[in-house]
Amino acid sequence: MDKLSQTRIQLLHPDLRALATETFSKAELKLTGRAQARITATLRTFEEQDALYKLGRTVVNPDGKSKSKPMGNIVTNAKAGQSIHNYGLAMDFALIIDGEETSWNMAKDFDEDDVADWTEVVAVFKANGWEWGGDWKSFKDPPHFQFDFGYTWQQLQAKWNIGDQKNGYVNLKRAALNVANLYRAKTALNLRTGPSVTSRKKKVILKGDYLSEISREGEWSNVVFEGIKGYVNNKYLVK
Repeated sequence: MDKLSQTRIQLLHPDLRALATETFSKAELKLTGRAQARITATLRTFEEQDALYKLGRTVVNPDGKSKSKPMGNIVTNAKAGQSIHNYGLAMDFALIIDGEETSWNMAKDFDEDDVADWTEVVAVFKANGWEWGGDWKSFKDPPHFQFDFGYTWQQLQAKWNIGDQKNGYVNLKRAALNVANLYRAKTALNLRTGPSVTSRKKKVILKGDYLSEISREGEWSNVVFEGIKGYVNNKYLVK
C-alpha cells in the first residue's frame, strides 16, 4: 500500500480503519499488472463538503464552464453533513497506471487476466461487506465505497448534532441515538440564542437540513444543529 493510501486510511473512523486496511490490501493483491489501486479520498469535513456543494451553484467551477453553463458543473447534491464521507465511513479510489497516470477506466484489463482491474477491486470490497456506489440506482458513483454500520446519513447527522462524538468522530454505539427527536427544516430557519424573534441569530439552518430537538417551549424548540445549541420556531419543523 502506498503512503498516500495509508495516510488517507488513518483519516477514516477509528472503528473502520482495520477493515479498510485489510480490504484494500486484499484488493491490491488482485492487481498484478501495470495498474495498482490508490485511495483518493476518505474523511471529508463539513467545511469541505459545503465548499463542494457550492461548486457549480454559487461558486464557479472551471470544470464544465461554458457560455451555456457559466457556473460550471455541479459536483455533489449532498450538503454538509449529508455525505457518509463526512463521518469517515467512506472512501473513493482510482487506478494508478505505471506508478504515474491516474485512471478511472472501469473496462481495461491491465494485468490481462480476463477481468477488468476495476471490477476486481470492486469484487473484493463487496465481498468484505462494503457498499459500492456503482450499485446505486438513482446516482452512480463507481469510485465510491462506504461502510456505514447500518446508519443513514440522517441518523449520523443527528448523533453529530447532539454532540454524540469522541475525538472528532461520531459515536457508533446505537444506544446513544434518539431518532424520535430528529426533525427536518421545511424552510430556512434562524437558529437564535433564545426563544424570541428578537434574540440574536447564531446560524442559518437551510431547508431540508436535519436537527435534533432537546426540549419544546410553546412554539419554540431548543435544538442542536451541527453541534450548536439554539432556538427555532417549531412550526417549521417536520419529521
